[in-house]
Amino acid sequence: MEKGFPISPDRAIFLSDAHLNQEDVHTRNFLALADRAAEEKIPLFLLGDVFDLWFGNPGLTFGFQKPIIKHLRKLRREGLRLYYVEGNRDFYLKREHEGTTFDVVSEGDLQAAVGEKRVYLSHGDTVNRADFVYRFWKGISKSRLANDAVSHLPPSIILPMADWIERNFKRSNRRYRGSFPERECREFGMRMFGQGVDFVLLGHFHQEKLIRFSVGKATKVVAVLPSWKDRWRYFYLTSDGAHGFRAFKPGEPLMPPTATSTPEPGQTAEQGRS
Repeated sequence: MEKGFPISPDRAIFLSDAHLNQEDVHTRNFLALADRAAEEKIPLFLLGDVFDLWFGNPGLTFGFQKPIIKHLRKLRREGLRLYYVEGNRDFYLKREHEGTTFDVVSEGDLQAAVGEKRVYLSHGDTVNRADFVYRFWKGISKSRLANDAVSHLPPSIILPMADWIERNFKRSNRRYRGSFPERECREFGMRMFGQGVDFVLLGHFHQEKLIRFSVGKATKVVAVLPSWKDRWRYFYLTSDGAHGFRAFKPGEPLMPPTATSTPEPGQTAEQGRS
């Protein structure tokens, strides 16, 4: 366990961008993975955008979201450690969901340690520091002023607006073709490595990337997590540094039988699959 880190499990799994928007196979497998994590006593980190749109205000919770939230709370009460980093489609979750749905809700980035490995977790939407338009929009939409405005409007006004936004977000997910800012992600990783971080985990881009760096005698890693709906894949990390991507299969263990950080034959050092 790394000293000075309140979040210091000996192994963990990480998932991002589930974009759940109805009761379907994606939602069922998401909850099945959470059930399996609770059974195997593996902490689960969610790197944002578990729903297409999520407001912390209980009056603005969509009907299909309520049983999912209820199930996560039940698992947490029974001992599953759950951590959440807000994504660009999450708004003001901390007050309602920290200590209830999740152990910790981070409105920005989050640091943890898995064994001796320091891990930096970010949704990833602000990695590109040159995207001033988006950073400005996020600053406005996540501001206390916007939160207060939403909180004081009745659900009869907000929910129809939110439903319209959610339906448009759902369509945008289907046509998502965002480009991956590799240079910016590499630069971001190098800045974090300079601060002693060993693993940088990002979501947001809906693309699976595993990029390794040689920093002195050490190997450092930037892992970009794919969309959950793309084959139900997640990232795992153990205290001895074994790591990789793995597809969820109901009934199978979340960790590979022999966890290894070495790519399988035919895989590159930048992107490994299991």
